[in-house]
Amino acid sequence: MIFKVDVSTAAFLYVMSSLIAVFALWVLTEKKTTLPKFVREEADVWECAICTYTYVDSLHREISQCPQCKSYNKKDPDERLV
Repeated sequence: MIFKVDVSTAAFLYVMSSLIAVFALWVLTEKKTTLPKFVREEADVWECAICTYTYVDSLHREISQCPQCKSYNKKDPDERLV
């Protein structure tokens, strides 16, 4: 069984198969290079007693310094905002 194909159809099939192959390779390589998952460590949310600025401190200390007014704040366990 012989199929007769003219030049324009053969060129179209060649270009389309090449594009499909490049697309498939692109999809496979993109799956391997996914972005790393962002894992946020647990942090404490503080509210300054002087200027009422809310900020995050991830060091888990009993006393923290406000980044806005530089005053020191003591955190009670029942005062947690998070």
